[in-house]
Amino acid sequence: MKITSLLIASTAALASVTVAQAADAIVAAEPEPLEYVRVCDAFGTGYFYIPGTETCLKIGGYVRVQIDARSDDDFGGEGGYRTNTRGHLTLDAKSDTEYGTLTATMTLEANTNSSNTYSVTIPDAVGGGFTTYETSVANNDFFLDETFIELGGLRVGYFYNYFDTGLPGETVLSDAGPYGNGGFGGDTLNNGIRYTYDAGAFSVYGQVDAFDSQDGWKDDVPGTGRGQDEIGINGVITGKFGGVTLDFFAGYDFDRENAALASTLTAAIGPGSLGVFAAYSFGENRYFDASEWTIGAEYAIAVNDKFTIAPGIQYWDNVVLDADGDFDGGNAWRAGITADYKITTGLSAKATVNYTDVDNDVDSADRWDGFLRLQRSF
Repeated sequence: MKITSLLIASTAALASVTVAQAADAIVAAEPEPLEYVRVCDAFGTGYFYIPGTETCLKIGGYVRVQIDARSDDDFGGEGGYRTNTRGHLTLDAKSDTEYGTLTATMTLEANTNSSNTYSVTIPDAVGGGFTTYETSVANNDFFLDETFIELGGLRVGYFYNYFDTGLPGETVLSDAGPYGNGGFGGDTLNNGIRYTYDAGAFSVYGQVDAFDSQDGWKDDVPGTGRGQDEIGINGVITGKFGGVTLDFFAGYDFDRENAALASTLTAAIGPGSLGVFAAYSFGENRYFDASEWTIGAEYAIAVNDKFTIAPGIQYWDNVVLDADGDFDGGNAWRAGITADYKITTGLSAKATVNYTDVDNDVDSADRWDGFLRLQRSF
C-alpha cells in the first residue's frame, strides 16, 4: 500500500512539472533573412558586391605625408621647404554586361597645404627677357581627380594621358620641363574620349582631348597662346616582348597646329629595370613643349625585396620657346637618385634628391630639389 501510494504521488508530481514547463516554454521567432556582403573575385582582389545588386565595388586610395625642399624660390620665398599631407580616395565600380565590362571610376583628393603654387617661365615678346607667372590653386578641400565611365574598350570622362605615366623614379620628367613643376611640359588631365584595343602582347589606343577651362592656370598666362575649348588627338601603340615593353606616342594640338612624339622603353636587365624616355616637339602644343627634344634614362636596382634605388639623368635641347611658339636655343640637364623602401604591407617610404641646370643665352639657373615621403596605400 505504501509502495502504491508512493508511485502515484511521484507520477502526479512529474506530470505537474511537465505541465508547468510546457506553460512557460518560449517559442523562438523565425530569423529575419539577412543579405551578407559577398566577395566579388571576377575583377581582381578587393571587390565586393553592393548588396542587392550585381555591381562590384572596390574602395582604394592612399594617405601621404611629404616634405619637399628646393634651393630656389619655387615655394614663394628664397628656397626652403614645404610640408603637406594628402588624402586620395578612389571608388571603382564594375559589372558584366552584354557589351563587356562596365566601369565607373571616381577619384577624390585633398591636401592640407593651403595651396599649390604653379609657375611658368616664358620669353617676353620683346626685349629678349623672361617673365615668370605664378598662381596658387587652393586644394585643401576635396576636388575631382581622374573620373570616367568605361564600357569594354571605350572610355569617356576626365582622365590622364600618356605623359603622366612616366618612369617610376623622380628624376626623368615626362610631363614637366627643366623649369620645374608647371613649366612647359604638357597638360596631362583633361576631358576626353578613348578607345583601347588590347591583345595582350600588343595594344593600341586612340584618344580625343577637350582642352577646356579645367586646365586652370595655363589658360590665364598671357603670351602662351593656350586657349580654351580646343581639341587635341593622340594615340599610343604598345608592344611587349618578354621582359621588354616599348611604346610610341603621337599627339596633335589643333589650337597651336603642332604635334609631339614620344616613346618609352623598359627592360628587365640584371638585378633591376632599365627605363628610357624620349620626346620630340614640333613647337608649342598641349602635349609636350618643354624643349624641342629630350631624352632621359634611369635604372631601378632592386637591392632586395623591399629596397630599390633608381639613379637617373635627363637632357633637354632648345628649351627657349619664343612668342611665336618656336624653339630658340638653350639647353638643360638633370641628374638625381630615388630610393623606395617597403616598410610593411601597404606602407612605404620614398626619398629623392635631384640637381637641375638650365643654360641659355638669356637666363641661366640651377637648383637642388627633393622630397621625403611616407605613404599608406589601401
